[in-house]
Amino acid sequence: MTHEAGSDVSTVNTEPQMHLLQNENSFNNRILICDDNRDIHKDIQKILAPIQQTELDNELRNFEDALFSDDPTFNEKTKKVPEITYRIDSAFQGKQALEMVEKAADEGEPYTLIFMDVRMPPGWDGIRTVDQIWRRLPFTEVVIVTAYSDYTWDEMVDKLGVNDKLLFIKKPFDSLEVKQLALNLTTKWNTAYRAQRQLESLEDDVRRRVDALTKTLHGM
Repeated sequence: MTHEAGSDVSTVNTEPQMHLLQNENSFNNRILICDDNRDIHKDIQKILAPIQQTELDNELRNFEDALFSDDPTFNEKTKKVPEITYRIDSAFQGKQALEMVEKAADEGEPYTLIFMDVRMPPGWDGIRTVDQIWRRLPFTEVVIVTAYSDYTWDEMVDKLGVNDKLLFIKKPFDSLEVKQLALNLTTKWNTAYRAQRQLESLEDDVRRRVDALTKTLHGM
């Protein structure tokens, strides 16, 4: 992986680890949008915002209840649509995004997913910003959102390395595509986090057992 030299470049984390969550039992749903176009922020936020129940929705629900009231298969579980909510923040420049990502991680509330623009003049572009973020938080899922071919695929791989945490969508994007990416990638991050915590717990347990055995052997 290649990196630009300079005083504004973060130190490479030689032992990458997922930062601990402040609330271990919660599903981390934090998403960051980084784009210099405020309309893009509004579009993504609108797509990912929970559906608000309208008066018409309530009327249709009442009609369904009356129509299927005698059907034993139509119960509360059948008609209930799960509400998916996200905590969404906005950054408008690359350096601002890096600062927000570092602050969130230090506070125990890291971002699971970043929607990242490529062109963000006059500051860092999206590829450089992702490079800097992954130096500190390599487990962050990233979706590059762009209307331009600023980088070829080979150039992006050369700068960011082969990584299964990087996806691309082009503007104008499809709302269903954004919803699927948000759900799948936040779930992927949380699954990886749980797996790491379980592994750490097993390693601690093995370490304690080895220490206890060592003390026992020394006492014989």
